[in-house]
Amino acid sequence: MPKLIPHKNMDIIRKNAARCKAHGIILPTISQQMNPHNIPLELQNRIKEIGLWDLNPLNLFRITWKNDMETGLFGAPNYFEIPPEISGVKARIVGLVGKYFPTGAHKVGAAYGCLLPLLVSGAFDPETQKSVWPSTGKDCRGGAFDAALLDCPAVAVLPEGMSEERFAWLREIGAEIILTPGSESNVKEIYDKCEELSHDPHYTILNHFEEPGNSFWNYQVTGSALWETFQHIKKPANRLSAFVSATGSAGTIAAGDYLKKMS
Repeated sequence: MPKLIPHKNMDIIRKNAARCKAHGIILPTISQQMNPHNIPLELQNRIKEIGLWDLNPLNLFRITWKNDMETGLFGAPNYFEIPPEISGVKARIVGLVGKYFPTGAHKVGAAYGCLLPLLVSGAFDPETQKSVWPSTGKDCRGGAFDAALLDCPAVAVLPEGMSEERFAWLREIGAEIILTPGSESNVKEIYDKCEELSHDPHYTILNHFEEPGNSFWNYQVTGSALWETFQHIKKPANRLSAFVSATGSAGTIAAGDYLKKMS
């Protein structure tokens, strides 16, 4: 796997640190997204006063499977279990619930895993560059939302046939939109456009299919949430036998590697 931080640019690192300080942005560690109970109490008291979808940089700390909707703080991973009366099998089937992330999907986590290494290494300068998020939907929503919280310019590249509601939401949070021909199945056209943009140094393409941060974030944060859930619900005779992930950019499936390590 490629290194998350292949090199450092100290001048841009200092600029990015000053920019974050000026805008009151605190970057959560991956460990804090795995274990949000370790977030300083002073920050937790501020977090519970804001809405889950608010464009407030404190919501970076809510990029976790452990958001508690009753308290506005954090609890155990959100999960559901399908009873055998519905599944028709004796095996216990449990799934994590992603709708309690900001934007209603855990793609904000994959996007954070991609953008964070670029910011802290100085590989991305939000004063001179725009982050480009190619997707038919949730990837660019997650990336644009994270970019808004991090005060980074964002460009969403997606097909013109997607819903107007999606375009309106992206505009509302300040993202630039580049439309490509077709609809959800026209993925090639999206990446043709990204290939064109990649030759301009003012654009940084964050392609979830290529960025190792996607798999890294899911390995650490999703994987640990799944393992914690299993430890919480298991009975003496239970064993973890399978992990199922519907793959888009193949990030979430990295959680399976974490489970294999822990099992």
